[in-house]
Amino acid sequence: MALASLSAACFVSVTSENLPVALLPDLAAGFGVSEPAVGLLVTGYAVVVALSVVPLVALTARWDRRTAAVATIATITASNVLLAVAPSYGVAVVARVVSAVGHGVFWSVVAVIAARLLGPHRAGRATAVVFAGNSLAFLVGLPLSSWLGATIGWRPAVLVVAAAAALSAVAIRTTVDPTPPDHSTPSDGPSAVRRTLTDRSLAAVNATTLIVVLGHLTAFTYITVIIADYVHLTGPATSALLLAHGAAGLLGLVFIGRDVDRRPCGTALLVTGGFAACMLTLLVAGPGAGAVAGAAVVLWAVPAGGMSVVLQAAVLRVARDRPDLASAVYIVAYQIGIAAGAGIGGLLLDAGALPVAVATTALCGVAGAVLVRRSAAFRRADAARCPGAR
Repeated sequence: MALASLSAACFVSVTSENLPVALLPDLAAGFGVSEPAVGLLVTGYAVVVALSVVPLVALTARWDRRTAAVATIATITASNVLLAVAPSYGVAVVARVVSAVGHGVFWSVVAVIAARLLGPHRAGRATAVVFAGNSLAFLVGLPLSSWLGATIGWRPAVLVVAAAAALSAVAIRTTVDPTPPDHSTPSDGPSAVRRTLTDRSLAAVNATTLIVVLGHLTAFTYITVIIADYVHLTGPATSALLLAHGAAGLLGLVFIGRDVDRRPCGTALLVTGGFAACMLTLLVAGPGAGAVAGAAVVLWAVPAGGMSVVLQAAVLRVARDRPDLASAVYIVAYQIGIAAGAGIGGLLLDAGALPVAVATTALCGVAGAVLVRRSAAFRRADAARCPGAR
């Protein structure tokens, strides 16, 4: 029940984070601004998370982890209430900043709580269960939010998300036992931040995160364009393929999450190599082989579904003495990857170079695989090396 509560909170957090995407035309019309201006509510969100997460995690290092999770979900609740009643675009920006401040701290502690529930040797599996909420947010949360916005209006739809956030906060408070921070080693203060930033094993994980996430988002941000150009589907058919993509992502999370603790290197190579293989299939098949391209788009979700679990598990594996701060720095790398990937993909799309965006994802997958093979963070403590590594 505790893991389910945390997973529900992840579902709400990701749904709330991407709410402007689901309600893009409604928000633009409601505030009298352009759709790109509404898109800034997502981009700015990522920037605020990246800038605030490390100092805020250091500031809350002595808090009970359950208290930190409940408090951050409460900020998501408050921000969505504020967004729902916002009279202007400026107030909407403030609402998103409030949510972003809590977002980074939440994701820094949620995997730590899950790992404490099942123990360090099953941290990856616990993370996979909790991160199922992420996949369900894309599979169910965003389409449902879009439907609610079209059916009952965007303001009531945002209030529904706020209510779901409040319920998930109550669920965490009820089902998760108090989780005090581990004081066996110093984990707060400037010295801990400095050690975290200079840890070579963590640096390898963060570099892998930046490269892989950047590569994935370079193409994924414009997946509907890829489907139109390579698979030749538009309209409702696109939605059907995206649904299949989401379902495959959930399966990828289940299968990769099941083995991430026993085979950390193998699962990491499956993620990085999977990105490369799917994108190379798209490039080789080209626009003339719609069925093959459609299969590649669906299978692309399998490594994408396990990406966050593999990366977060590596962080927890090498930073057991300061998991919160290590997770915070990892989140910074992740958010930079999101912003940079979306930006690069947009520039390539504007230049009419969509195949270059696909090739970029493939190259980032190969680069990520090289880093995985060379890093100790992606192998078990009792393993001498990653299979096949030199």
